[in-house]
Order: sequence, then structure tokens, then C-alpha cells
Amino acid sequence: MKLIYISMILGLMLMTGVMAVEPIGVDFTDSCYVGDWANTDGNISTTNDLRIYNTCVADSYIEWNDSVDLTILGNVTDGEVEIGPDYMYVDSVARPDLDFAATLHFSGHSFAVAPIVLKDGILCASSCTDVQYVGGAIEVDVTGFSNYSLVARRDFEVFSDQEPELDAKVYQTIDLGASNRGTEFACVVQIFGRNDASQWVLVQTNPERKAIGNVFGDPDTNQPESLGYFPTKNGVANTYFRDHRIHGYNDFELVVQCTSNSTKLVYEESISTRYLPASRALVSRGVWLTDGTNAFYLTVWVIGGLFALWIGGMVWRRSFGG
Repeated sequence: MKLIYISMILGLMLMTGVMAVEPIGVDFTDSCYVGDWANTDGNISTTNDLRIYNTCVADSYIEWNDSVDLTILGNVTDGEVEIGPDYMYVDSVARPDLDFAATLHFSGHSFAVAPIVLKDGILCASSCTDVQYVGGAIEVDVTGFSNYSLVARRDFEVFSDQEPELDAKVYQTIDLGASNRGTEFACVVQIFGRNDASQWVLVQTNPERKAIGNVFGDPDTNQPESLGYFPTKNGVANTYFRDHRIHGYNDFELVVQCTSNSTKLVYEESISTRYLPASRALVSRGVWLTDGTNAFYLTVWVIGGLFALWIGGMVWRRSFGG
């Protein structure tokens, strides 16, 4: 009887404990999504500040700034909230109880510099009351919900040479647009690589700093390499980045930044590089050799060369070895 009585007490205590736990407020089948309450007060309530994460994209999350009441429509389920590295969406028709002011925390996005925030594919102006860049994360305060997304800044056009093997550089022409024809800009080209920790690392800055000499006389100080930037003329500049000096990373971002006394323009684009053959650039040999196709053909050539050397030695011995 004592065992039965103790079991009944424990059962009641367990049930009471379960009931006392504050509901999470979400019911996702997708294991990437989790939720909690930002201001837990210990009461059984669903009217605290709700926060929903996507743990599969570096803990990107939405945090509602005011109390959210889920008692009418119940827990948030799959499809009602979607969070990605560069987009966030709330189904405001199905969940009008979530159509309130919130903070969007984008983490794990693919941009090396500050991107642009869009609402429904259009530049977010009045709905995005504050945008902050905290390290690699981006926090956006919004007044209500729709489709929010991030896109790379492309304040001007960049035209790249399609023959990057030329002089181990990729040459480009940038056009700052008609509104900037009369303004002088200084432009710098940067290459960022993403490391194993998904952090952007500045791999290269162009123009390469060195003195370009004349045939006679002092170095030409008007060259970009001497100036440290690419000057524009009538809103147009010729630039480059060094293709054969990029190695050790899988993902790259090309960033061109042009500044005047009052304006800063940015262009960002994801790029893939083409490494030079090992015989043409020493710094690229390690990367070139790790490529599966190159390694295969290199092995074939080495074995074939050794075999040819062996045959030649046998012929030599028979012919001249006595």
C-alpha cells in the first residue's frame, strides 16, 4: 500500500510539474526551428516576448518586441514562420497575432559587406526603422511582417574580362553611372574568402602596392599601384584583381568600394576563380595539385615518365653497356 501511495503522490507531483512548465509557443516538426520566451516571468502564459530560431542557419532568429498572445490561434507551426540566412517570412494572414514590431537577426548570411534590406523585393524604407551590423550579423527592426530579404549592394556596374588567364589578372571596367560622371572617385578592389568557421577573411586588396618604373627617370606616380587606388575618369575606371594569388578558400566575394569626398559606392558579387597551371605560378601549385583531375593526370604523367625512363635505360644498357 505504501508503494502505491508513494507512486500516486509522485504521479501527482509529476503532473503538476508538467502543467507548471511554461509552453514553448511553437510546434514545429522541422527540428531546425525552436522557440522560447525572451521575458519569462514564471507564470503559465503565452503573452511574453516570443523568439523563434532557425538553429540550422547560425541561430538566425525573430524576436517580437512586444508581448505576443498565442492563446487564440495556438502554437506557431511549420510554414507560418520561415527563417533563412538571408530571408525571413511570417504568414500574416494565418497568424495576424504575429504581425507586430520585431527584430530580425540575420546570421550566417553570405555577404562580406553591408547588404541591402528588401521588403517584398523592394528597398525597405519606412518599415525598417533601424539596421545595425554587429560583427558578421545583421539586426533589422521592422514595424510589421511580410517578406524580408538581404541582397548584395550593387551601386554601379562591373564588367569583367572573360579571359582571366591574361597576365594572371582579371581585368574589369566599372561604370559608376551617369549621375557620377563629374565626380572623382577612388576605387579599391577587395577579395574576401570564407574560412572553415564561415567567417569572411580579407584575402587580397588591389591595386597591388608597388612602384611602377619608367624606362628613364623616376617611378610613374600616376599609376594605380603607386596611388594605392584606381582613379575614375568621367565615372569610369579600369580595375583588376590577381587571380593567381587567390588560394586556400572555397568561397569568394568580390567587393569594389569607390569613395569621393561625400559618397561611398559599393559593389559585391560572388565569384569562382580559375587557378593557373602549376608551371605558371608557384603560389597556386598546392591548390592546383589538390584538384582531383589535375592530380590524376599528374600521376599518369609521372608514372608514364618513369616507365619511359626505364625503357630508355634498358635500351642504353643493351646498346652501349657492352
